Amino acid sequence: MIWVFVVPIALVLGYSLPDLTNLEVDGFMVFGLAVLMMMTPLLLKYHHPWLLLSWNMSAVIFFVPGRPYLWMAMTGISLVIGVLQRTLNPEKHFISAPSLTQPLIALALIVLIVAKLTGGLGMASIGSDVVGGKRYVWIWGAILGFFAISSREIPRDKAMLYVGLFFLGGVTMAIGNLFGVLSKGFTWLFLIFPAENVIDTESGDGMIIRSWALPFMSIAIYCAMMAKYGLRGCFDLRRPWRIVVLGSFLFIGMMGGFRTMVVILALTTGIMFYLEGLVRSRFFPAVILSLVLGGTMAAVFANHLPLSVQRSLAVLPLDIDPVVKLDAQASSEWRVQMWRNLLPEIPDHLILGKGYGVTATDINVMYQTIRTASRTAGAETVGDYHNGPLSVILPLGVPGALIFLWFAFASVRAMYLNYKNGAPEIALINRFLFAYYLARMIFFFAVFGSLYSDLAMFTGVLGLSVSLNGGIAKRARETAPEPVASTFKFNPGERRIVNA
Repeated sequence: MIWVFVVPIALVLGYSLPDLTNLEVDGFMVFGLAVLMMMTPLLLKYHHPWLLLSWNMSAVIFFVPGRPYLWMAMTGISLVIGVLQRTLNPEKHFISAPSLTQPLIALALIVLIVAKLTGGLGMASIGSDVVGGKRYVWIWGAILGFFAISSREIPRDKAMLYVGLFFLGGVTMAIGNLFGVLSKGFTWLFLIFPAENVIDTESGDGMIIRSWALPFMSIAIYCAMMAKYGLRGCFDLRRPWRIVVLGSFLFIGMMGGFRTMVVILALTTGIMFYLEGLVRSRFFPAVILSLVLGGTMAAVFANHLPLSVQRSLAVLPLDIDPVVKLDAQASSEWRVQMWRNLLPEIPDHLILGKGYGVTATDINVMYQTIRTASRTAGAETVGDYHNGPLSVILPLGVPGALIFLWFAFASVRAMYLNYKNGAPEIALINRFLFAYYLARMIFFFAVFGSLYSDLAMFTGVLGLSVSLNGGIAKRARETAPEPVASTFKFNPGERRIVNA
């Protein structure tokens, strides 16, 4: 069997080798398929942990049109392998969670209907005049990813390993920031991990450098440490290295210049603080005192911090650089202005959403508008509303919004039940996953969100929880004690005392 596969693969690779040396796309596709065939035995055994590792990675398959993310390809591979294994072995079953699968299937169907009625799946990467179809693919990929991740139960003794793989894959986001730093010999690395777009804003004291990569890396480290140690464990004074590592990466994350990270981690930490019972513990006064002292120091030294860190802290009432404050206010104001412009459009898309398709004419008008007016018109045209509820109701209408609310309620309930009723050996993981998921859901509805880009985060964490718990955990039934007959009287549950 080895020769049956190896000889044809060797012939194909030998024929396509000249194209590979010239970096031809067709040659890379042949090479990729050949490598995929040779990796089949490893994929059959390790496709599930590899899927979890790739879920938060920034890696793309650069030789495929549209440059899909690696997690999308792993989702398809994992689902195919899961279905084949289920077909060959009836004892292998997908984990059943109908309260979650039903709204996800309904969401996939409503997205398909909207796409069909609003211009189809247009993609510029395949030569279509209508663009925006990639966002439909992201939504369907996120939904299929839930089924792939939750297709099998994670062994309890490997729970933390799989959770670490899931979150720490986000560290690869920082590779894109190394563009221009590494030597030319590593240029190929940025084909797999695209260079991150860095936003520069001039200030009187320097440049405000903003990059999404650093906050993503920081959140990945934070999540991995919280899942393993919990809030108490991370701030255990007997192990100060944990505080140092966590604080260092949080500071590095604030160097990205985005307020989003500060709000998400503050929400998650606050929920964790409550769930771990620290509000009623003797540590609560010490925490309040630490917050007061920390807030005082931040108020005094905030304007001496790097400009990017100051912008991350602009969400707090601190004395920061005036240019940084003005930049943060302008960012908030143009979003509010865009929402005001979009509100009158909602009644026109209550029944049928506008979808994600954008014609070439719309794009040309957008570029002309950006040159003559503000950037809000460009964001409105391409569907980047920077608002969770608007990102649902405008593209998908009221039917899509109701289905998403159904999914949001069912998913939060499932995460809560796994937190309350999950196995004791993974209680710490379940507590963090529930806190993080609830914080991200609150952030989506109240602060900032985008359906097509955030859905993968929701379904990924949700699928991980279902896979860890073997479904949605149920409360263990309490068995009533068996009645025991006494010598003098019959009392249910009373033990019989016999003198030796």
